[in-house]
Amino acid sequence: MGDLHGKVNRAVWLSSFDSPADIVDLDIPRVTPGSAVIEVLATYLPPYSKDIHNGTLKLFNLFLPMVPNPSHIGRVYLTGSDAVAVKPGHLVFYNPWIKARDDPTVSIIQGHHGGEGPRGRNLMQGEWRDGSLQQYQRVPLEGLFILDEARLCGEFGYHPAELQDITLHSMAYGALIECGNIHGGDTVIIGPATGAFGASAVELALLLGANVVALGRSENKLKNIGRKLGFRDQYRYVAMTGNMERDVATILDATPGGKGAEVFNDWSSSALHAPPYLQAAIHAVKSNGTVILSGAPSGNIDIPYAYVMHKNIRIQGQMMSNRQSIEATIRLITSGLLKVGRKGGAEVTLFKLEDFHEAEEHAAKHGEWKNYTYITPNS
Repeated sequence: MGDLHGKVNRAVWLSSFDSPADIVDLDIPRVTPGSAVIEVLATYLPPYSKDIHNGTLKLFNLFLPMVPNPSHIGRVYLTGSDAVAVKPGHLVFYNPWIKARDDPTVSIIQGHHGGEGPRGRNLMQGEWRDGSLQQYQRVPLEGLFILDEARLCGEFGYHPAELQDITLHSMAYGALIECGNIHGGDTVIIGPATGAFGASAVELALLLGANVVALGRSENKLKNIGRKLGFRDQYRYVAMTGNMERDVATILDATPGGKGAEVFNDWSSSALHAPPYLQAAIHAVKSNGTVILSGAPSGNIDIPYAYVMHKNIRIQGQMMSNRQSIEATIRLITSGLLKVGRKGGAEVTLFKLEDFHEAEEHAAKHGEWKNYTYITPNS
């Protein structure tokens, strides 16, 4: 590890929203105090990646030129002089949520989201501009999580790409535990629940002992979630009709005793202007319950003001997840309790960096829950 002689850094280079990204040779990033250089083994392509990279989804606030894409599984290549735990050769998960060290209220998602306001723009264009679609990426030390390679890749037989499920489940953990504070026996409404993030939240909530009411438009997709997870007693679903009174009644009827839920967790996708189930779901939340906004629609929300006030309902946004949530997610996977990748019933498709455009198309077409697209830059 650490010998740069004769090495190049192949990367996806996004220079314009009006033309496709190029595959280029960049310098291998220089390691600095507070950072590490990681050999990127696998990075997950969300189904909406193409719409980010062509500028359609403007709320991601990308500032070009740059190397795009967020989290990855990688191998530590070089470490800064102040590293005390992370060593070259370690298999790691990288969490790309970066907070400014001199103002932690300013944050970005490296390679994926440019934050808010001029300070977010400054952070995005600085030290941590480039994301994971490259062979070698410089990242802050505090975003790294050392993985038990002998257990996960040896005993369990996981391919490094399959461990990228940590991204989906840790974000769900952040919403449900950090923000929702759910406990075994609580009831959680989750919707839309048929996408990769929403369904991962369903899976995690069930694993943690909660009752789940999943919302969506497709009854077949909602049934398929229950069939794949096999939690028939804890899992209920509601195929939404758009009729407010009927949907509220059906959701309530799906909760234990018809009493409603402690938490509603919204995972509306970035393809939507506004969350489609928010109004109905709020009316099925118990007094002193919580509504958690975890999705990425581009518009505004409309809430029943008097109802929320009279019921003392808390509405909160949840961005990513903290270190403790990611560590807890990794423990669930390392223990074998939470199965990921093919062991968890997923279809996993791997693409080389040079096949990036084909991978984008594949992710857009097939990027549902348990059908994941990965780029392996060093394959």
